[in-house]
Amino acid sequence: MKKRFNSIAAFQFYQLVRYATLILTGIVFTKTAITQTEIGEYETFVFIAGAVTFFWLNGLQKALLPLASNNKNTKTHIFSAFVILQVLSIVAAVFLFFIQPVFSKFLLNGKSIPEIGLLLVFIVFGAPANLIEYFYLIKKRNNSIVIYSIVSFSVQFVLVALPAVLGHGITLALQGLALSSVLRYFWLWIILVSGGEITYSGEFVKEHLKLGGPLILSTFLSGSAQFVDGFIVASYFDEETFAVFRYGARELPLAMLLANALSNAMLADFSQKENLEQNLRQLKENVTRLMHFLFPLTAFLLLVSHPVFPVIFNPKFAESATIFNIYLLLIVSRLMLPQTILNGLLITKPIMFAAFLELSINVSLSLILVQYFGIAGIAFATFVAYLFEKMYLSVVVKKKLNISLSEYIPVKIYSVYSISILVIFVFAEYIF
Repeated sequence: MKKRFNSIAAFQFYQLVRYATLILTGIVFTKTAITQTEIGEYETFVFIAGAVTFFWLNGLQKALLPLASNNKNTKTHIFSAFVILQVLSIVAAVFLFFIQPVFSKFLLNGKSIPEIGLLLVFIVFGAPANLIEYFYLIKKRNNSIVIYSIVSFSVQFVLVALPAVLGHGITLALQGLALSSVLRYFWLWIILVSGGEITYSGEFVKEHLKLGGPLILSTFLSGSAQFVDGFIVASYFDEETFAVFRYGARELPLAMLLANALSNAMLADFSQKENLEQNLRQLKENVTRLMHFLFPLTAFLLLVSHPVFPVIFNPKFAESATIFNIYLLLIVSRLMLPQTILNGLLITKPIMFAAFLELSINVSLSLILVQYFGIAGIAFATFVAYLFEKMYLSVVVKKKLNISLSEYIPVKIYSVYSISILVIFVFAEYIF
């Protein structure tokens, strides 16, 4: 494993296994007695948990990597980061508990939050447990990332999917999901204690929050788009339509996961300013390899999604294929990674401003296009907003660092692939 998996590959493998578990769970649900309404409840449960945790969790994790790489005392970093995540997860759970009526009335079209007790458990234990893979990444224990991903998500799949297969309702599946987060949480404590990592540093907490603050805000602004999309769907349509949208709004798993994993794994490298040219070449090489794999795969999925979706799930989710195809177009922006350079060099303010622009464009376009194209209009707005954000950040990288797009992306190949994907999308949706 040590020969086959470097840090980037191991982290990408983790993300793939995580996503595959979500997809397989969804497939199992549609093949059992679980109703479409119950699937909508499950998706709402996971959706709300993400809505109240994603921004501070992702922002602080991104800040942790370059900080850890610049300091040899990773023991202090790991436990201190855990303390921050634990406190914020409790705050998020308390916040959600008291703001239930607002979620129900204004964001869920009057529907109550599914299984609020289980949801609070899932947040309090599940959010800090996300530190495990970053602990392994910082320690460069690549084989541990691979083994942990296989074991943990296999357990999650069994705990969530088995109740559906046995004919039980969605509540037992949600209990299994909450239990899996608790088990991960206890495993985190085991590796912290056994590794002698229980060391706290108030100085690091201040440094972590100082660097993570802009990243939290930028992640909130940027990542809010997908949650705003979901809340728009939930407020305009019923739970069945929400399930259709969520099953389609997955984009290409490999594109999102591999690109994000590559970006996160290289943050520590870019924090070493003296190796900037070498890191740019490495980023370009990795992006080129991803392009040659992901663009052809995207083209194939565009052509087969409409006949395949009703078979993989069931005919009620046929409309999800159109949403999925629109989200496939996000590969055009996913493989542009100017934010990796800026984050690694600790230049975070432009990322925050770009995220604000992206959110503004996404929300305004979604509210306009949903009137004419339904849930597909919301997906189109996401594509436009994401592409604008990456183009803006590419301009910032050029102006601030004098690094052109061609230094970290093979521009000619990228352009040919991008135009081809757009042509195939039109063919798949409006001709074929």
